[in-house]
Amino acid sequence: MADSDVSPDGFASCGATLPPEAPEAEFKSALLREQYRSLARLGPYVHGVVILATVALCGATARTSSLLDGIVLPAALLAVSMFRLISWLKARAGVERVTLDVARREVAGASVLGPMLAFALSVMAAVSTSRGDNVVEFALALVAVWVAVTACAFCLNALGSAAGVAVAAATAPLIIAFSTRGADSTLWLAALLTVAACFVIRMLGENFRMFAEIVRSRFAIAEKQRAAEGARQAAMAIALTDDLTGLPNRRCFQGQLAERIRTGTETARPFAVGLIDLDGFKPINDIYGHPAGDDILRQVAVRLARAMEGRGSAARMGGDEFAILCDGIGARDEAIALGDEIQAIFATPFAVDGLDIALTGACGFALFPSCAHEPDELVRLADAALYRAKPIGRGGVAVFDRKAKSDAVGHPAPVVAPRPAAAVVFQPIVALTTGRISGFESLARWNHSALGQIAPSAFIPAAERIGARARRRPSDDGPCPARFHASNWTSLDRPA
Repeated sequence: MADSDVSPDGFASCGATLPPEAPEAEFKSALLREQYRSLARLGPYVHGVVILATVALCGATARTSSLLDGIVLPAALLAVSMFRLISWLKARAGVERVTLDVARREVAGASVLGPMLAFALSVMAAVSTSRGDNVVEFALALVAVWVAVTACAFCLNALGSAAGVAVAAATAPLIIAFSTRGADSTLWLAALLTVAACFVIRMLGENFRMFAEIVRSRFAIAEKQRAAEGARQAAMAIALTDDLTGLPNRRCFQGQLAERIRTGTETARPFAVGLIDLDGFKPINDIYGHPAGDDILRQVAVRLARAMEGRGSAARMGGDEFAILCDGIGARDEAIALGDEIQAIFATPFAVDGLDIALTGACGFALFPSCAHEPDELVRLADAALYRAKPIGRGGVAVFDRKAKSDAVGHPAPVVAPRPAAAVVFQPIVALTTGRISGFESLARWNHSALGQIAPSAFIPAAERIGARARRRPSDDGPCPARFHASNWTSLDRPA
């Protein structure tokens, strides 16, 4: 089979370098498909030549031929060649859609059938012409058959070694026929035919190597083009994706919005553009650090993407601002209900670094087509609605209205509930007259696992701004630590 001709060593001198990442198996598949295409184009001509040569031989030797070479062999050759001729003509229409298994089967069949037809035609010619007395006519008939078979072999050149085997199969019976004739001229013809066959087989081998080189070069170019396209797609994905959250970024959102407007204009289907700004996010960064803030942003992105799944999309515009596109929202009440859904996804606190942080986000919506028909204008109006929603309080929702300029409803404020991370230290109050401790002043201190000790002047005002409160654990119930310290320190003498 032709596949056996395809090996890394066999094409070392072809000059085309296969990319290291391209598997050799893929190249073999590409070569197999090209062999099948070549057979679909040239196969009908091969069988047409066999049919014409058979008919010509039958006509020329009809008087002297026997049952075998006059009826049986010609009938078999004509039947097989006619069947294959029709098959290849039909295969031309679907040559690009054929599966790899079908191509492999057809190439394997042609690699066997080609030499068999060449051998049968040569045997029929040698037997049918051997009964004549005219040596010249005998020699011309055999040479004509050999030339016809050689032409067919060049049509089968894409099969590699199978084409050379066909020439050898056709040459062997003719050489025997020339040799057994006994005349000096036929002996010379036998020798010349042997040399010619060797040259033809060599030419077929060189032609197949050139064919394989072209296929390999085209395959290498296609691989490079695929790699370049993959790199372009990866670069485009990076350019259109927010690297922190994995959501589409502002640039991608603008493209999605323009596409939604085009589709909405054609189908008259409304949608809402929403901008969401997290309430009190900056103090979280100040207190817990940017890694905690980044973790919250990632969790918000996951929740928004899940909420929009199947009906829209979410994007990160930058910082703590997100955007959504939601199909089927065309009225103010629907947009407010969507705002309530957005607030619902913030109901569960965000677990970050041992903290439970509950957030809300102010939401501003603009509707298509009632508000605007241009992407920038819709974003601007949604931003205007967001600006009107923020003064309402945490979790405000506003829908842009051209008559009222904006309409809004409020939502509860978030609660930040840190797990025990703050500690209380006690500073003694000493009576100057007696030198004894009269009480203690309790001071809050925060020792953060990543940020170290945070000063009260930093975390207390920020905690007040985001509504933080400490949760008292059941294990905290018991004697007051201040009393314990006072009982141990009240007997101390006044320090010098």
